[in-house]
Amino acid sequence: MKLTKVIINNFRSFGEEQVIEFNNQTVLIGNNSSGKTTVLQALSKLFSDKQSDRIIRKSDFHLPKGSRPGENARNLFIETIFEFDIPDVPSYDPAIPLFFEHFTVSQDFVKPFLRIRLESSWEDDGTVEGSVDTQIYYISSDEDTIRDEDKHHAPRKDLDKIRVFYVPASRTPEKEIGNTSGSMLSRLVNSINWTEDEIHEITDKIEELNNTFLSETGALSQINQEIQKSWELYHEDNRFSQAELTINSSEMAAALRQIALKFSPTTTEEAFTVSDLGDGLRSIFYFSLVDSILDIELQITKDREENPDNPRFKLIPPVLTILAIEEPENHIAPHHIGKLVKRFNQLSNNDNSQVILTSHSPAIVKRIEPEDLRYLRIENSSGDSQTIISDIKLPKETQESYKYIKGAIQAYPELYFAKLVILGEGDSEELLLPKFFDLLGKEIDSSQISIVPLGGRHVNYFWKLLNALRIPHITLLDFDNERYGGGWGRIQYVIKQLIINGVAKERLVTVSTKTGEDRVLVDNEIDEIKDWKIDRPNEQWLKMLEKFNVFFSAPLDIDFLMLQHYKVHYLNTLSPKEGPIVSYTDSNGDGKKVKLTDLDYFDISQFEGLRNRIEEAKRATLKDKSGPGESFTFEEKELMIWYQYFFLGRGKPTTHMQFLSYISDDELRGNLPPVFKKMVKCAEKILGDVEDGKE
Repeated sequence: MKLTKVIINNFRSFGEEQVIEFNNQTVLIGNNSSGKTTVLQALSKLFSDKQSDRIIRKSDFHLPKGSRPGENARNLFIETIFEFDIPDVPSYDPAIPLFFEHFTVSQDFVKPFLRIRLESSWEDDGTVEGSVDTQIYYISSDEDTIRDEDKHHAPRKDLDKIRVFYVPASRTPEKEIGNTSGSMLSRLVNSINWTEDEIHEITDKIEELNNTFLSETGALSQINQEIQKSWELYHEDNRFSQAELTINSSEMAAALRQIALKFSPTTTEEAFTVSDLGDGLRSIFYFSLVDSILDIELQITKDREENPDNPRFKLIPPVLTILAIEEPENHIAPHHIGKLVKRFNQLSNNDNSQVILTSHSPAIVKRIEPEDLRYLRIENSSGDSQTIISDIKLPKETQESYKYIKGAIQAYPELYFAKLVILGEGDSEELLLPKFFDLLGKEIDSSQISIVPLGGRHVNYFWKLLNALRIPHITLLDFDNERYGGGWGRIQYVIKQLIINGVAKERLVTVSTKTGEDRVLVDNEIDEIKDWKIDRPNEQWLKMLEKFNVFFSAPLDIDFLMLQHYKVHYLNTLSPKEGPIVSYTDSNGDGKKVKLTDLDYFDISQFEGLRNRIEEAKRATLKDKSGPGESFTFEEKELMIWYQYFFLGRGKPTTHMQFLSYISDDELRGNLPPVFKKMVKCAEKILGDVEDGKE
């Protein structure tokens, strides 16, 4: 039996009905105050073992736009759906007999399931809190519309068989290890079936200990006599006339309350208590304690099966414990987080437990399967702010890009917590774009911008992902003119993917005819865009795509773009012995070599060698299946020699880092590529720093 779905309506930050799908382990992610904790509290309203957590209050009702507190009646519901695996081989599942009469089967007869629904209404009756009426029902229908005859009262004794174990972000294990009412330990200790022999032996040992401390020759006995003497002077009633010091109560219950946990060895001679530990160790111990309780409950269940007439514990464990753990990363060193996540995953696969985590830490998210993530955000709809939940959509597993996309979003989990994501092609964008954004006054971290290098050929899937999560994004692609698939091919690719992602064709491929009329290209005409013979697409097409936050590093990629604008500064990073060599044959027929920076352009032999060197660099730069390079100027072709030297013969990040360490901010501003200015302006509009159409 596992929780598979929760439906929340009008509860706290949840307004309109939201459906949350759950796996064995599910992680709720999103920015602060997006509703993650609210989901855990919704489950606690039905299944917490603490009565105070189950009370529905006036503040639990979502207040829609236009409503005033205390003015309207309101309603909320929280519905949970549990599914049961019916094995081929009969095996004992304690949940089946408990809930069998309330099973519901869907029309497809896949699995039986259990629907439990909390309904609550609030009405202003003139009191401070108003009148709150709450009922919990079994629902005996699989229909969305629930009739009164489908509702059957769910007794608390039944609901207690399902437990939500809420572990807060601020963890205090000392409260749970003490044998006080309601603690984890007390539930176990107080349910032990002590034998008569054990009770007598423990009581005798306590009495013996008291007698030793209070012997007639001891100092404590003298103190006790003086207390009794003074008490007699003040108190004359026969009741309570004896006042005696005791070291331990002879009652077992009182003795058990003295149980404490000690840690040793320590850096001092005294053992440490839980409260002496640091925040991180206390947090880890809390998880360890929860783990141990679940293991003991499994053993108790097994013991009750084997010894139904004389179980060791009176406790009947829940058939399912949902561990609702808030921000497990708090105070934990990074190398422990992986171990925690692995253990949580193991617990989630046990028959008696399931795990729900909340987090806004990339350290957690990168260790979670994307299919187990649920993304929460606050959306302002008609002025009413409410939580919206989205799954993480991945390509089908059969598709070539599945593993790549899955790996990429695990490698860059920051994108889930960003106000704006910038998608780039690779390492160069990841290194350069933060510098230029900071330079133009849009500091990446303070603006909550994430730069995610994901590769141009898979960017369409990330558009789908980010559109589904409604996270704004800007894309910078390599234009790759005359490279295979580049140029017009790249424009066609972007247009087709924008159409797939919901952009109307009319906004993308409306062209003017010779008669001056506008018409929209049909599908086969869009397919032919890649074959258009115009050397370079005109600015009109690029500007059109910029309206959809798609920009290009033209004419090739961001590395070539940087060389175009900062060639001298890249050359300044070289030592006198570094740089590309041009081979040529002099007028005597002898083979010679000259550094490109020392080349004499008026020497016909050297210039001919340069032309040969350009052809070599052009083939290396444009790669296989490339065009002839006719769309490039001579200066751009010559620059390909430097491109080959810097970025094909050396590491791109290393080259760019050296360049950035040599150049000043003023020099960077002096020859700034226009595409970076456009991207920053676009980011400002998205983030609301400037109004559309204004500088």
